[in-house]
Amino acid sequence: MPVTLPALSGKRIAIPESRQLWLLSEMIRKRGASVMAVPLVAIYDAPDPTPVLAWLHAFTKHPPDILILLTGEGLRRLNKLAKKT
Repeated sequence: MPVTLPALSGKRIAIPESRQLWLLSEMIRKRGASVMAVPLVAIYDAPDPTPVLAWLHAFTKHPPDILILLTGEGLRRLNKLAKKT
């Protein structure tokens, strides 16, 4: 037996930004609501790059066997910082 959800017409739904923001927003819009994206995270470069550069140096001198990256943003910022030096 399918579940019937109440219509969202006239409702305004705030959605925290995430990887599935677009998909979730479209699902809610199809139910009749307007969607407002709410950013939860802001990414800034370190105010003092010295410890980051020290970590990069240690990482490249003794790299781990495995590196797991969950997003590309941090890697892009590390790469940009490394290219400056």
